[in-house]
Amino acid sequence: MTPSILLVDDIPSNLRILYESLNGRDYRLLIANGGAQALEIARRSHPDLMLLDVMMPDLDGFDVCRQLKADPATATIGVIFLSARDAAADKVRGLALGGVDYVTKPFHPEEIAARVAIHCTILRMDRELASRNRQLELVRDRILSSMTEGVVGLDAGGQVEFANPAATALLGAAMLDLPLAAWQPPDLSETVGRVLGGQDQFTVAELDLAATGTAPLPVELRVAAINARPLPAPASPRPPADPAGQPHPGGGDDPADAPGAGGAVLVVRDLRERQRVAAALAETNNALRQSHRELKVAQMQLIQAAKLETVGQLAAGVAHEVKNPLAVIQLGMDFLEQTLTLDQTSATVFADMQQALLRADTVVRGLLDFSRERGLDLTPDSLNRLINVSLQLVRHELVQRNIKVITELASALPEQPFDADKMQQVLLNLFMNAMHAMERDGTLRIATGLHRLRDEELGPQARAAGFLGGDLALRLLIEDSGPGIAADHLDRLFDPYFSTKPMGEGTGLGLSVTRNIVNLHRGSIDIGNRDSGRGARVVLLFHADAAPLPPTRDGATSIAAAVAGEPAPATAQSVSSPPTEVPRGEETHPAGG
Repeated sequence: MTPSILLVDDIPSNLRILYESLNGRDYRLLIANGGAQALEIARRSHPDLMLLDVMMPDLDGFDVCRQLKADPATATIGVIFLSARDAAADKVRGLALGGVDYVTKPFHPEEIAARVAIHCTILRMDRELASRNRQLELVRDRILSSMTEGVVGLDAGGQVEFANPAATALLGAAMLDLPLAAWQPPDLSETVGRVLGGQDQFTVAELDLAATGTAPLPVELRVAAINARPLPAPASPRPPADPAGQPHPGGGDDPADAPGAGGAVLVVRDLRERQRVAAALAETNNALRQSHRELKVAQMQLIQAAKLETVGQLAAGVAHEVKNPLAVIQLGMDFLEQTLTLDQTSATVFADMQQALLRADTVVRGLLDFSRERGLDLTPDSLNRLINVSLQLVRHELVQRNIKVITELASALPEQPFDADKMQQVLLNLFMNAMHAMERDGTLRIATGLHRLRDEELGPQARAAGFLGGDLALRLLIEDSGPGIAADHLDRLFDPYFSTKPMGEGTGLGLSVTRNIVNLHRGSIDIGNRDSGRGARVVLLFHADAAPLPPTRDGATSIAAAVAGEPAPATAQSVSSPPTEVPRGEETHPAGG
């Protein structure tokens, strides 16, 4: 951009010399022949530089310069004084008024051209620097606005010079408008005051900002002193004192005038996120420690499971070896029964021996069947029969623990496709779990029936298996009178290797395997606590929509007889009949099985 220069002199010959000295040097030249005209052109055209004669009849150069600098619109115009007055006092006066140079007459044209070139270069560099500063300020403002930390600039007197949006949000716009001494909490103003007072150059503190009606806000404060000596300001008269005799702010007694007093920068950081991260890290660390402990427990349980698997194989071998001697004993007793003549007492003892031998054979056969490994072999079978067979296998345990068994097995249940051995494994595991929970002198209740499901009674496993409200299902309930299941254990019951039993008494695999077997039968198993009183409750469901309904006495098919809660024709024990209480250690054997 071509610099514009205003030439001011009341003598035409001097104007001609100035014009010829600068003409052809890539300047835009303006001419005024008096002080008043110079002010008018300056306000209208805003030249970059003014060559100003001092001694003029209407308005001398010093007055023109004073009016230029007093007007913000023309204050940036550079002024080079031209005068025959070469006294040092005149030169100092001109420079004090804001002039950039003072040239005495007579002058050489080349000297004027050189001085003008230098000052135009300086003006151009000043403008480039000002433009660069404006760009940097924009970048600074964008950076400050995007920061999550609050940044506050304070002058030496503690007045806020700038604050980014984060600082306004954290500290509050109202507080930033207050004097530093009024900031709350007091620790905040004291911390900043120590830096401004020179006691600290840099300090870090943590405190809570307690806004009215809100929870305390934990923040970290970083306060740093700005010790750079400020550049000298243009000379200006000292402001007068107020009526109380104290100088106004900005006077010579203000702390900002002291060498090195440049204010401070306050950085405020919200600690809530850091505290949340620390809490999450601590929680993760605790979870890792818990996982490590659980892993060690699982490792011990795996070792125990391997031992139990070996024991199971040995038990199967023992059962197989015991079977042959039992067969020999049975043959011998049959022979003695045919060849000996027994009195009544001997016959009774002989019958008890036969019954005991039959029971031992039943147990051995059950162990052999139970220990066999094979794929799912589905054949139509009765759930009631499987329950009775499984109860027979745990009869000795029930007697030893003095546990009463109540069975409410609906008669004429439709047969379902079951793998008998796998279902016995499920039932035995559930019965044993109930007995271990009750320990002694408890009550085990077992009930079966066809049941029309209600949506509100479906457990999470039933929903996952596809059961819906209104479905007809074959339901098995198993309830015990034990202490029930802890709330924090309910969601983990089916996790592999999770066990509530002491170390060495359980592998944590039983319920996981049980659920897998039930799922293979297109069923579901949900475990919880009884609605009233102590004890746990197990609900097994199997799809029965496709199963034939039990017949009525007249041969017709009745849905009412199939749905639990409705009377069912009983050829043996049924839902409609009163619950059968089995003497402790005894169980009923419904004829309909």
